[in-house]
Amino acid sequence: MKTIDIYFSYKENVFFFKIISRGRLFMKLKKLALCTVSMLTVFALGACSKDDTNKKSSGKTEISMLIGKEEIANELDEAISKYNDSQDKYQVKVIPLAGQNSTEKITSLYASKNAPVLMNTGVYTELEQWKDKFLDLSDMELVTHIDKKYLEAGTVDGKVIGIPTTIEAFGFLYNQEVLDKASGGKFNPSSVKTRQDLKTLMANIEKQTEKSAVEISPMDWSLGAHYSNLLFTDQSENKDQRYAFMDQMMNGKENLMNNDVYNNWIDTFDLMKKNNMSQSSPLSSDYDAATMALANGEIGLWFMGNWAYPQLKEANPETKYGILPVPISDKVNAYGNDQISVGVPQTWAIDGEQSSKEEQDGAKDFINWLYETEEGQEYYVNKMGFIPINDNAKVEPNDELSKQILNYVKEDKTLEWMNAQYPPTAFPAMGASLQKYLSGEIDRKELAQELEDYWKTSAK
Repeated sequence: MKTIDIYFSYKENVFFFKIISRGRLFMKLKKLALCTVSMLTVFALGACSKDDTNKKSSGKTEISMLIGKEEIANELDEAISKYNDSQDKYQVKVIPLAGQNSTEKITSLYASKNAPVLMNTGVYTELEQWKDKFLDLSDMELVTHIDKKYLEAGTVDGKVIGIPTTIEAFGFLYNQEVLDKASGGKFNPSSVKTRQDLKTLMANIEKQTEKSAVEISPMDWSLGAHYSNLLFTDQSENKDQRYAFMDQMMNGKENLMNNDVYNNWIDTFDLMKKNNMSQSSPLSSDYDAATMALANGEIGLWFMGNWAYPQLKEANPETKYGILPVPISDKVNAYGNDQISVGVPQTWAIDGEQSSKEEQDGAKDFINWLYETEEGQEYYVNKMGFIPINDNAKVEPNDELSKQILNYVKEDKTLEWMNAQYPPTAFPAMGASLQKYLSGEIDRKELAQELEDYWKTSAK
């Protein structure tokens, strides 16, 4: 089996073709012939087939890995190379998504009897469909070092079948230099306590720096999963009441136009729309362009998550970044105004059906290497940008963005990722509705109706 440094995957409704090259962002091909997709799929399946090499490579047991985080492909490739060179027992090889999402890819690989040994996959309900195929990892010592509130994301029927990869946070990522200029001195994140404070900040960015205040990326996952999360999680500080609201939506008993949180949520979105860099063509905004805009100081704020840090750092290594909550109320100390959304985005799972014990042990060894050795953590934390969640971690993040997020966690100023509990069709559906609102195709009342219609008809 030969290894080539080509990655082909699917993210943000766009096909990606990536030839590993240090110091530049990946090339994006928005249109690719279906035959090419099929060809690469065949290549990926054939190249990584367990029967081709009797699961051996250079005398080592091969550990096939499926991972869908395109944004860390370079860094993961480096980590895998380091791990493979560090020991003589296992050889980790990446399986590309080849135009599918992780669920589709896992399904097709299981059907073809080529299940990956190690998988970077979903959380909560996404894992339930695989509970009879994934290995119970509850007995791994690593599990005892991870907080139970994070382990819940990978627990099904009382068994830990997914090890949380990290925690991620989203809110307003900001360019420190731009906000310092806008503030006339060192910007203090705690100065933004209400929507009015956010309005003042945006006005100062545009007045003092002559830059655009904010960029709204219109991808359905950003709007439909992340921005929509605020509508649900800001309903109440009480978890039961938050989920009661979700139940009311499913049962068709919620009138959003009479919901204070909904109207505040839209008021903040309207403020973002008014100050959006891509206001003239809001749906044409591009993830890569937004990355460059924040990195180069063309904007002060970007509604996004810390998973974008590797690209931001690559785009401009000298820029410093921070993260702000998204206040949706003008009341000081209103729930949600000074908290950022934090959750477990993905988990590591190991095949328990088609893999040998030797392969399973190899997958565990790689996970332990990433989490519990200084060498692995240096890649995991300071190359991939992952925030360590095991209490025996030896390496602390060295970037200010991750440090800020850890401070929010330590101060218990975090919001639940209720989007992790959405049905699979929720974020595409809500994202499509929010795209229409962003472009002015529908108004506030029509948006409320579309969201209500989705939850009462399609979310069950």
